[in-house]
Amino acid sequence: MESNPFIVSEAPASDRVAFFRRTYGLVAAAFGAFAVTLFALFASGIAETFMRSIAGVGSWGMLGVMVLFWLGTTAAQSLAFSRASRAAQYAGLGIYVILQALIFVPLIFYTAYVTKGNPGEILIPACMVTGALVVALTAVVFMMNVDFSFLKVAIVIGSICALGVIVVSLIAGWSLGTWFSIAMILLMATVILYQTNEIKNTMETDQHVAAAFVLFSSFVTLLFYVIRLFAGRRD
Repeated sequence: MESNPFIVSEAPASDRVAFFRRTYGLVAAAFGAFAVTLFALFASGIAETFMRSIAGVGSWGMLGVMVLFWLGTTAAQSLAFSRASRAAQYAGLGIYVILQALIFVPLIFYTAYVTKGNPGEILIPACMVTGALVVALTAVVFMMNVDFSFLKVAIVIGSICALGVIVVSLIAGWSLGTWFSIAMILLMATVILYQTNEIKNTMETDQHVAAAFVLFSSFVTLLFYVIRLFAGRRD
């Protein structure tokens, strides 16, 4: 831990550079761990077992899975933001990477189905598009002298609406189509603008693990809906 951390935007230039290097390095490492975890889940057969379990629980069971994911995410975030120890922070980020890998398992199965066993046809371009969006949105925050904190209200309202639509769709058995994926991509783009701005203007220079947690969360969720959009157009 730094003895006298600064707010990132107020820190000396060298400290700001070091903070963002550590933060985005951790985000890259988190995505690497995410990919390895997904590979391990499928190679070990755990992914198939997980899918069979989901198939047997029904709509109300899926709501239970969502609640468990939310509880796990809350615990992981609490650890990542903890000032108690750096080890606890890394543990929180690691737990969240595993949770996200599990959430991606049904989507990867669906992608493999619509591509007749060649999910790379969707996954590779989806990753490229997501990466380009992330770079562009991040550049907007750092190159434009704009305070994006005003987006918070729109994000809160959009998130509540999205959660409501997901819950209702599970209960009613509706299929959320292309427009929902597009709406979620727009929402996550807004989230990335807001969160990047907040990291720059409110976090301290010793909070790079927490910052990486926040960015990984928004980037991986954006990836989820880009993949979902591409796969839905092939179905």
